[in-house]
Amino acid sequence: MAPRRDIRDQIDAFRSLCDRETPERVLAAAREALTHRHRLMVAKAAELAGDRLIYALEPDLIAAYRHFLEDPAKRDPGCTAKGAIARALVALDSQDAGFFIDGIRYRQPEPVWGGSVDTAVDLRVSCAIGLAATSDPRALIHLVGLLHDPEPHARSGAARAIACTQPLAAEAVLRSKALGGDPEPEVTGDCLAALLQVAGEDALDFVGGFLVTPSMEINGLAALALGESRLDGALDLLRARWEAEPFKRGAEHLLLRAAALHRSEAALDWLVSVVADADRASAEVAIAELGAYRNNARLRARLGAVIAERDDPRLGAAYAKAFPITPPGA
Repeated sequence: MAPRRDIRDQIDAFRSLCDRETPERVLAAAREALTHRHRLMVAKAAELAGDRLIYALEPDLIAAYRHFLEDPAKRDPGCTAKGAIARALVALDSQDAGFFIDGIRYRQPEPVWGGSVDTAVDLRVSCAIGLAATSDPRALIHLVGLLHDPEPHARSGAARAIACTQPLAAEAVLRSKALGGDPEPEVTGDCLAALLQVAGEDALDFVGGFLVTPSMEINGLAALALGESRLDGALDLLRARWEAEPFKRGAEHLLLRAAALHRSEAALDWLVSVVADADRASAEVAIAELGAYRNNARLRARLGAVIAERDDPRLGAAYAKAFPITPPGA
């Protein structure tokens, strides 16, 4: 294997060549780089293929991937090359369903202190996204298996990929997974977000039901999923939940963050009203969330007027922190 400094120099030379040469010469150089024995060079060539959408390299990418399946932990620790190849094939809209099906099943345990770790999780997620974009009629069947992967990140990736398959079938699978729960709350949250993506308004009541569960973490993740959906009805659910709880705590304050993610005028109006009328702690949270829109001159002036009317030094300090005065020309 080439010394580390040497391979870095080779990668720099490859990058420089690709920046100045013709498309034909770049294609030839990338094709040669994909046959390199070092994973870092192959990963760089794969990245280039995906970024520049060099479709002619698809067979070369697959051949390089297969090379690194031999003695993988030694030739490609961390799935550096194979992961980059999988991402490139997704970017190139590869229709090689067989490649992606094999990829979502691939495991690469590598030794760590006290045991081993599977370094192929991101690769499986990339292959899930790629498989969902193919015309394979059984793509969803294969993705359901990944939804029960031992690694939570892979399960979350499966949820996102499933949302890109046939809508009604995807909705049924995601509802089932959300109802069944997951040891990691984030996976359930990703299922709810994916469900809103695939089913839209039809999933609002279902996801809204997760605003009130025994798990405060699930409640918060459901709120964030609703906010990020930017659906009109999602804001109504968030506000109704806020108004139903007279004593505001951390869980309720996540509703304000979700409203900020909604980005609608109605959401900003609600947050300003919280600053105007709610308890101090809630008002401080709302000010901090509104800080994401500090470049909105109209909102800045409106919120400043509300702060002045409340005449509360702590709220004034929160406003100054969230909406700093930018010096002219800065």
